[in-house]
Amino acid sequence: MAETRREPQHHSGIHLSDILFALFKRKRTIISCALVGIVAAASFYFLFPPVYESQAKLLVRYVLERSAVDPVEAEKAAAASHNEGDRVIGAEMEILTSWDLAMQVAQAIGPKRLLPPNQDLTARVLQAIGFKKLLPPAGAPATESDAASSILSNLKVVSPKGSNIILVSYKNRDPERATLVLQELLNRYFVKHLEVHRSAGAFDFVSQQTDQVRTRLNQTEDALRSLKDKTGIVSLKEGSTMLTAGATKIQEDLNAAEAELAEGKALVKQTGENKSQGWKANSAQSGKSSQSGKARVAGIEAKVQTLKSLLRDIQQRIKQLSELAPQIEDLERKREMDEANYKYFAASLEKARVDEALDPSKMPNISAVQRPSPPALVTRTRNKIALGLAGGGIALGIALALLRGLVLNRTVGRPLELETRLHIPLMVSIPYANSRNGHAALPSNGAPANPEALAVRRHHSNLAPWDAGHFMRPYCDAIRDRLGLYFELNNLTHKPKLVGVAGFSEAAGTSTLAAGLAASLSETNDGKVLLVDVNLGPEEVHSFFKGKPAYPLNAALEADDTIASASENLYLATVGSPNSGPAQLGLKKFFDMMPNMKASDFDYIIFDMPPLHQTSPTWGMAAFMDKLLLVVEAEKDNRDVIKRGYRKLVAERDNVAVVVNKTRSYVPKSLDIES
Repeated sequence: MAETRREPQHHSGIHLSDILFALFKRKRTIISCALVGIVAAASFYFLFPPVYESQAKLLVRYVLERSAVDPVEAEKAAAASHNEGDRVIGAEMEILTSWDLAMQVAQAIGPKRLLPPNQDLTARVLQAIGFKKLLPPAGAPATESDAASSILSNLKVVSPKGSNIILVSYKNRDPERATLVLQELLNRYFVKHLEVHRSAGAFDFVSQQTDQVRTRLNQTEDALRSLKDKTGIVSLKEGSTMLTAGATKIQEDLNAAEAELAEGKALVKQTGENKSQGWKANSAQSGKSSQSGKARVAGIEAKVQTLKSLLRDIQQRIKQLSELAPQIEDLERKREMDEANYKYFAASLEKARVDEALDPSKMPNISAVQRPSPPALVTRTRNKIALGLAGGGIALGIALALLRGLVLNRTVGRPLELETRLHIPLMVSIPYANSRNGHAALPSNGAPANPEALAVRRHHSNLAPWDAGHFMRPYCDAIRDRLGLYFELNNLTHKPKLVGVAGFSEAAGTSTLAAGLAASLSETNDGKVLLVDVNLGPEEVHSFFKGKPAYPLNAALEADDTIASASENLYLATVGSPNSGPAQLGLKKFFDMMPNMKASDFDYIIFDMPPLHQTSPTWGMAAFMDKLLLVVEAEKDNRDVIKRGYRKLVAERDNVAVVVNKTRSYVPKSLDIES
């Protein structure tokens, strides 16, 4: 039993006690989900097909980049890869997991061998129990693309950080196939590595390009040789220089010969003039001089003509050379380019020839530290999935319990929630009890299916709520004592004192509580107690107990001794009359009866009132009560409804005390902070 009255705790939210209550209340849900998860995990563990794994290890010392197209960029790439080992390892891992390599392996082994007819768990179970005919027909045959996808999905390539070791593993349900695929993958990888990093595949291309460059070079040399033969020079620069120097020398000789010729002509002319003037003294000697002078002049004239002819020839050659010089220069530049290209392709051809002859399995930079190992059974995935299913079942159960208990459930499950969430003080809480100790569920106000109503039903085998052995009597006695204290503290000495008992639902237990409280008050010998069933008529009323009848309320309020007591100081009344059917006490009728109530000789009048709803007369009658006991059915009544109803009743008259009925404690006492 809870305390008489707690101070409202003005804090809300979800607490540990709320979580524990939600979990232990729905422990069956958690256990069921856990069992489903365990069964699923066990089924998966035993029906999961075995998977085998083969592993291999590769040592990557360095990567030699030898491109037959661009050696400069290849050298730069090699230097960068040497400085950044992670990039090298990453590139090799990308080659190992490439689609091209997987397709090559799939083509080499064959899709039919890699992808046999698939049998899932359902197919295996149907075959095991003899229902093979129920299996669907086989689909289209596997393709190479499907086989390559299967290889990539079961292939794992990893490398520890900072290491130059690559770990390659492959999983398959067939142990022989696991080793076979991994071995074929490594063999194809070495070839693929050479194709990517070296020029083995470019030999034909380089050879063709070399032949083309050689042909162009020969054509250029033939054209250049023809032009040089035409001009008579070997080198354009040297020939031009030589012709220019020869023309200059001939011009100088020609100028000297012309000067000498002019001088000789002048001398011959002078000699002839002297002879005509009569110089006869030396006539014989003068004749000889004249003849020699003419001969000399004739010789000089011949020399001049020869020099002029040579000069014209050289000038003609210079002119021809100047006209052919651009063609010669273009051919020489083209020859230089062709020679450079030819040397480059010749060197590349030699590299390509070496790479083509290189055995991929004997590369010095990459070696297999570990060849594909014998297949080993892999249980890690199976164990993880099985544990995940088992743990998932438990997690699902806990999630469902918390979802229903903390989110979806809007009822008051524990008495403490009144104070922590609704900020409503609690008078007392009554635990739930089964039929063996007095009641299976607190009764509704006159519901025919409830055997513990104020008017006892024809067929019941349980103790009546007014019986001293009923489990509720201690709680009713406690409520009686607290009502007496309340009346004393508030100086309520008038008679009769009106006490109402109402709830929010039919099965809240107001009738049982009202009957037990009336019986408890009648045993104090403080006066007579009248228990009024506001909800029932005479057709629903039978003997109270020991054959004592119940009377209409009007007759019970008359100041005479015509009515008999149900027990000592306890009387029973209903709102109906013996000649009418079931009726309810309306607000106007109740107000008209107030003078008779005040004039009666009862000390307490206990009203078993109808449930609170929109059309219930209890809302109006509650204001006339000296004390109203508001019964909340645990795990049934909505928190919002309770909060609105309590505020409305308190706003009219602050005389409301809340009793939580049918409380259950699911949490062990060692964890329950309310126990």
